[in-house]
Amino acid sequence: MKFTLGLLSCIHIILWSGYSVIEWLSNKDSLLAKSILLLMFFYLSYLIAMTFMEKRKAAIIFSISSLITYVISYRVLLLFVIV
Repeated sequence: MKFTLGLLSCIHIILWSGYSVIEWLSNKDSLLAKSILLLMFFYLSYLIAMTFMEKRKAAIIFSISSLITYVISYRVLLLFVIV
């Protein structure tokens, strides 16, 4: 189980890093397009977690926690880049 969580964490980090690159490349898109893209990546992270964990509730909790971690770390990094 520990190996699965570690591997899943690495996959989610790669997934959210890819989202950051895609969001950076599409800086002229509207807010609606960016929010749809975020929902698509969240659903993809849920599907990946579901294949590894095989329990729906655990996969949802893991996906939400990885999304929250990504958003918090992204905002913290923006504070250091702007200043």
